[in-house]
Amino acid sequence: MERKRVKWNSPAIEEIRVLFYCLFMLLVLTGCSPLYKSQTYLPEDVPETWPGSVDIDRLPVTKNLLDLFEEKQLKILVKEALDNNPDLRATAHRLRGASFLIHETRSKLLPHVNASFAERRDNQGIDGRTGKRRLSHTDTLSLGISWEIDIWGKLADEYNASKQDMAAREQLYLHARDALAARIIQTWIHIIGLKRSVTIQQERLAVLEHIQKLLTKRYTRGLENPDEISTATSRVKIAQADVSAEQTVLLREKRAMEILLGRYPKGILSFSATLPEVQPPPVHTPAAVLLNRPDIQAAMAKAEAARLQADSAEKARLPELNLSGQLFREAASLGNLGSATSYWNIVGSVLQPIFDGGRLQAIARAGHTEFQAALMDLRGAVLQAFKEVADGFDVEQDYRIQVQALEVAAAESEKSARYYTARYRQGLDSIQNLLIAREQEMSVKNRLNQAVTGRLSNRVDLALALGIGLTDNRSSIQ
Repeated sequence: MERKRVKWNSPAIEEIRVLFYCLFMLLVLTGCSPLYKSQTYLPEDVPETWPGSVDIDRLPVTKNLLDLFEEKQLKILVKEALDNNPDLRATAHRLRGASFLIHETRSKLLPHVNASFAERRDNQGIDGRTGKRRLSHTDTLSLGISWEIDIWGKLADEYNASKQDMAAREQLYLHARDALAARIIQTWIHIIGLKRSVTIQQERLAVLEHIQKLLTKRYTRGLENPDEISTATSRVKIAQADVSAEQTVLLREKRAMEILLGRYPKGILSFSATLPEVQPPPVHTPAAVLLNRPDIQAAMAKAEAARLQADSAEKARLPELNLSGQLFREAASLGNLGSATSYWNIVGSVLQPIFDGGRLQAIARAGHTEFQAALMDLRGAVLQAFKEVADGFDVEQDYRIQVQALEVAAAESEKSARYYTARYRQGLDSIQNLLIAREQEMSVKNRLNQAVTGRLSNRVDLALALGIGLTDNRSSIQ
């Protein structure tokens, strides 16, 4: 028997060619849609400049948070914390896990292809010769394809919304990195300040113990009364308690630093006795500051994600175009599948929601409401950012005044202490006046130490408020 050849210009083949050409064009048009661009939702009332009281021109220019100081050991500790801090590493792992989920929304834009194998046995057939039921066995191998054609951009909106949500997560991760680095720097400053405070308290204790010994000698000579001895002893014991309290706080801060570094909290970190010189951060325009802050960037990304989700929910009310097809073979046994005849079918369908009890409309309205809420969250973050900057400027100015005043007070209190010490040794003044002078000297020194450490710590907070973070690490997530 002569075998017939299928002509490529036959009606059946021509229909298949046209169908696959249409599928190819739809896939190309879906993949070549215009590139998505996110919007900027900064409020329109952002001021162009900062208040005139800010002396911007005299502030130095730095690139990132680590450029504010020159302490090499501190920079090493910051890097160690970024590499080993458990909370930050956990956030990084969750961020990486969330990035994998973006493929789930991306996959909705592409055709889904599935292969299946089925084996069926039944006794529904009737033997024509005997009239009895007969057993039948069928093996089916099939390849199916299904595809929702995104003609309105609904699935693209969902995909872009997931990318914006991922961008917000990345910015929050960077914000956490900046905050961790700032906390390491501030803890370092605080620990050195506590060491200086312990030294001052020990110096105060040594002065009080010396005065107590002098009073005791004078009492044995009959030159002092018992009340003076009791008062001196009380002050010595209080000073001992103050030293112990300061040392305990210092040990706890060291353990806190070790936890931030990802180390076991032994409290054995060693620090220099010199405070690092932290420079004031650079000051840019308010709009530039907002765009440099990762928390503001995260809020803007969340607002854009909410808008895209709302648009997608609105488009879900439009007709939905679906395309599905199947290619399969059936045979009485598994070995005969290779030579079995192939069958195919293609189904195109359009689905238009008509009545769903208002479900889709409610989802769309909820999406637009969530978008408005995200805009308010962004505005609140912007206002909080401006407050942090204004507070940082005010605190910087206040500490500048405090440090200048306390430096003068410390110098004068030292002069006063030396004056009363000399008069007491010459027998020209009482021990009580000397005690008051030395107490005043120690108190002023302690306040000056607190003001200096507070000023340095505030400069780190001000840098974060002005969007100065670990900018060299914002290009990639490790």
